[in-house]
Amino acid sequence: MDEDKCQQCGTPALPDAKFCEKCGAQLHAEVEQQPQSVPSYAPAPTYQAPSYAAALPYQGVPIRFVAILIDSIIIAIIAGILSIPFQSQLSGAVSLLIFLLYYIALEGAYGQTVGKMAVKIKVVREDGTKIDYTDAVVRNVLRLIDLIPYFIPYLLGAILIWTSDMKQRLGDRVAHTVVVKA
Repeated sequence: MDEDKCQQCGTPALPDAKFCEKCGAQLHAEVEQQPQSVPSYAPAPTYQAPSYAAALPYQGVPIRFVAILIDSIIIAIIAGILSIPFQSQLSGAVSLLIFLLYYIALEGAYGQTVGKMAVKIKVVREDGTKIDYTDAVVRNVLRLIDLIPYFIPYLLGAILIWTSDMKQRLGDRVAHTVVVKA
């Protein structure tokens, strides 16, 4: 398949293309085929909203793993201290509650947990704006699914991040959030 180039911007174009995909100019081959008495007009370029999401520096598994490791240590210390007064049956429920409240409160307020602050990453909406508590609740309740299989925590989350163009785990996909450099 032989490609022609736009005379105006040099972008490669397929032989049967009438207009340049990049600048919208009429391609040279098409101009030669038209009679000289008919003026040739290029269509006005169509407006495309800026894609902020494409410009965001998405963060993958390694840096997010370090942040989770830091957060897990903090949560274990807090849960260990707060679970002392409860019976052993309730300590698991208290730990789960602390886990969820830690992530929801910090990400909802700041877009970052202590672990994310330490490695300089944050959670934002796909359009780059700050998340709110609703986004934080959605992405962190679904964190419980991302932890599957529990004998290798976050394996499912890691697989979803590796297979996503925007490096999103399930919670991010449903809440329409991404993790980026802070």
